Amino acid sequence: MTTLIFLGTIISIFIFLIRLTIKIIKQKPIYHTVRTLVMIILSYSVLWSIFHFLSSDKVVPLGTDICFDDWCATITKIETPKTLGKENQLFYPHGQFIILHIEMSNHARGISQKPCEPRVHIIDEKGNYWSFSVEGQEVLEKLIGSQIPIDEKLELHESLETQLVFDLPLDAKKLKILIEEGPEITKLLFNENKKVFLIQ
Repeated sequence: MTTLIFLGTIISIFIFLIRLTIKIIKQKPIYHTVRTLVMIILSYSVLWSIFHFLSSDKVVPLGTDICFDDWCATITKIETPKTLGKENQLFYPHGQFIILHIEMSNHARGISQKPCEPRVHIIDEKGNYWSFSVEGQEVLEKLIGSQIPIDEKLELHESLETQLVFDLPLDAKKLKILIEEGPEITKLLFNENKKVFLIQ
C-alpha cells in the first residue's frame, strides 16, 4: 500500500511538472499548478515524517532471512577479532574489528536472481552508519581468499556465503546490523519496521 502511495505521488509530481513546463513555455499563469505541486510534495513529506517517527526496529536472531522479493540474505555468524593477519604481519583496527558472515539465497521458483544495490550497514545507538572497511577486507581476503560480492547473481535455489570486515570506533555502542536492497530513491519510501541483527 505504501509503495502505491509513493508511486502515485511520483507520477503526480511528474504530470504537474510537465503541466508547469507547458504553461511556462506558453506564458500562461502558473500559480495554481505550482500550489498543487507544492501541496503534493508537502503532503507526502508529512506522511513520510509520521511513518519515520512511528517506525521501530525489530530484532531478529542470526540466520533469519531478510527478503526483498525472492532474493534473501542473513547474518549467520559475527566475529570480533582483535587483529587480522598472520603472526609476523598483524593488522590492527583503527577501532574495533567486526566480521560478518553473510549468506545470500535465491528463493525464486524458476529464475535466477541478482539484487539491486544490496547494502549491509552496522548502526550504533547514535544513528551512525558504517559500511565495510576496504582496508580490512583486503587483509581478510589475503588470508582466506577472495570473497563473493553481495550483489552476486544467484541461480535458482542457490545459496552463497561471504564475509565482510567492518572497522568501527571503540566508542560505538549498542550495535545492530541492517541489510537493505534497492537504489537510494527507496529511502523516500515510507519507513516500516526494519528487521535488524544485534551485535552482543
